[in-house]
Amino acid sequence: MKHISKLLLLFFILFYSSLFSEETKSKEIYLSYEKYPKRVFTGQKFDVELKSIILKEKTQYDKILTTFVEEDGINILTKDIQWILQKENRYTTTITYKVHDKEFILPKITLALLKNGEIVDFVSIDSPKIEYEKIAINQKLFSNIIATDLKVHTVKTKQYTNNILHTTLHIEGTNSNLEDIHLDSYEEQGINSLTQKHPNQSLYFYVMVPSHTKQINFTYYNTSYKEFVTVQIPIILDEELVSTQTELNPYNSSILIYKQILSGAFLLLFIVMYIFTKHNRYLILITIMIAILAYLFIPNKKILLHENTKVYILPTSNSTVYKILEKKHIVETINEKDNFVKVLFENQNIGWIKENDIE
Repeated sequence: MKHISKLLLLFFILFYSSLFSEETKSKEIYLSYEKYPKRVFTGQKFDVELKSIILKEKTQYDKILTTFVEEDGINILTKDIQWILQKENRYTTTITYKVHDKEFILPKITLALLKNGEIVDFVSIDSPKIEYEKIAINQKLFSNIIATDLKVHTVKTKQYTNNILHTTLHIEGTNSNLEDIHLDSYEEQGINSLTQKHPNQSLYFYVMVPSHTKQINFTYYNTSYKEFVTVQIPIILDEELVSTQTELNPYNSSILIYKQILSGAFLLLFIVMYIFTKHNRYLILITIMIAILAYLFIPNKKILLHENTKVYILPTSNSTVYKILEKKHIVETINEKDNFVKVLFENQNIGWIKENDIE
């Protein structure tokens, strides 16, 4: 019943606010736009700031509800709209939108005052006219990013194959659409992670580039400067090989060998101590060390991969398939992640396969 009453309340607000093309008048509520951009671009995120003056006594309402109607070609990114009291009777709020179509319509906004779930008053306001402009026509270097600020913090490049480098970029943007990044100059690329805390975004982005690449160049549109800004990223190759493809078998690593030697040394020490002291506690320690050594010497599990099995660079569904097996292979399993299994081939190459490809 509670959900039904909320739906009926929302229907009431939407129905009555849609009857008016001009601002719906209220004698005790005033709603207006304080700030909004004059022009926006495809994919741009932008804020609008609204002000409300509520003259009703606070005892007459217990909630402020905001609804939208008639939007088109635009996403409302602010899901929980909070009205902040600036001073007596005066409230403000900021709503974030993202444009994805040139024929976008900014939604009509209705502010309603509720008391015990019932509407006691409401006001609606029509949207301001905002111009639309398509940018970066025929610009091959444009990355699709629109931001008030953008910085590349770290760049890490590793050798992937003889001809390909694997580069990871850490990019931070303000009032940006980093989720839309795309570099037309390169075929293989993707987002490793994206975190958002409006108005800031943090992106880890990988791109596979030819080994002769000296720098990565792209542009973004800076809404503060109202111009395109070129970003130039030098490629400095790490000596380390990319881990997902050419990583050595961890069971043959020097760290593992050290663990085995250290565990063996402790085992011999406890055996000697038991011989001289005959204390049973050393028998317990001897048993523990034998179990640890047994675990450290357990070999990787081996599985059979059939021909036509796809081997991926990264454990993601949109990762590059770096090879398709032409014949059966016996491989060792090293790790598991997100329905992918990391496997080691006889030539010490590493790759990821999907779990459902294992019989």
